[in-house]
Amino acid sequence: MRFSVRSYLSSGLFGALLVAQALSLLVPTIAGGKGAESRPRARGWPVLSSVSFTPAIVPGGSPATGTVKFGSVTDGAVVTLFNSNPAVVTVPAETVVSGGQSSGAFPVTTTSVTTTTVVTIMATAFGVNRMATITVTPATAPPVNDTVTIQQALWQAGILKISATSNNPNAILSVYLTASNSFMFNLTNLGGGRFQMQRPWLDNPLSITVRSNFGGAATHSTVK
Repeated sequence: MRFSVRSYLSSGLFGALLVAQALSLLVPTIAGGKGAESRPRARGWPVLSSVSFTPAIVPGGSPATGTVKFGSVTDGAVVTLFNSNPAVVTVPAETVVSGGQSSGAFPVTTTSVTTTTVVTIMATAFGVNRMATITVTPATAPPVNDTVTIQQALWQAGILKISATSNNPNAILSVYLTASNSFMFNLTNLGGGRFQMQRPWLDNPLSITVRSNFGGAATHSTVK
């Protein structure tokens, strides 16, 4: 009998412990897709070292930030994410670690629960799998948004430079064109609640909006 990994991991009938135990039997399928054989990791590929969540215990309805880390700087990597209970926790199907970086962040959303629920997330890249759990608890109060402040939004000679802060140092700050509400790029987390990005941008966007996965947002004109 052949198991479907995605449906297995999505089933709410299995606790996190059962998922972890069964995954050891399903690693060949998970690493290469349905029916795939286990393949050795190519020499020189970066090794996925961990997946983690901040916070790891979340009131239902509140967001969190997930982080995947490699043991060394990558040339760019796509990490696939599997979820044991998507009805309670939502994560993207995959997340990207940019070239020149050893880690990448991804947004996590949760739904309201009546009982404490433990959800297992597995990350896989280059044939290596890592797992972590996030615990969702019944909420006792509405979630509180973080405060986002844009310190600089400068466009000059085809270069756009944006600096912003959040009072949540684990936030993911994303930049959008205010006029069309279209996604532009994420800011790099410098630590301590400071975020920045400088990149080529052909035309002056005139106004940008920075949004946090923890609910905060700010809008600023792009000074020429």
